[in-house]
Amino acid sequence: MNLHLRKKARVSSKFENIDMKIRRLESREADVISELVTGVIEPLSYYNARARKEEKAKYSPENLRTLINEDPDSVLIAVANGEPAGFCISKYDDGLIWLSWFGTREEFRKHGIGKDLLDALEATAPNRRAHKIWCDTRTDNVASQRVLMQAGFRKAGHFTNHWYGHDYIIWEKHL
Repeated sequence: MNLHLRKKARVSSKFENIDMKIRRLESREADVISELVTGVIEPLSYYNARARKEEKAKYSPENLRTLINEDPDSVLIAVANGEPAGFCISKYDDGLIWLSWFGTREEFRKHGIGKDLLDALEATAPNRRAHKIWCDTRTDNVASQRVLMQAGFRKAGHFTNHWYGHDYIIWEKHL
């Protein structure tokens, strides 16, 4: 199912004109997307070693399959010319969607894929009966903050010494 967009874009010299699609994760792809999630989380300097280890464990292939079995819209993927380029993981909760993670492979960054994933997530909201999407970012994760603002999220609060002892900005988008 193609949820949001299909576009041709120039991304890099390696990918001259890509055919980009955003769609739901299929169970058979869970291993590859789990590796992509791990590859995005591992190098992030915003998180301590414990946070990286525990966050990566949450998105094992088995856990991704459980998520999509419970809610097919919970894991969206961006596919460029048939290969995974990004992901967006969320969870429905009592009229709200919690945006757990979104990310793109390094070679696909700064080309709007993150925003496209967030737009596709928003497109799932009516089917999920959600009136708001919310999430957090580390206070020093400027790249994610920029994408969230481009997608229409606003700062809703600030947590200090919170998950894993880090400081966070809380974001929301009313739908």
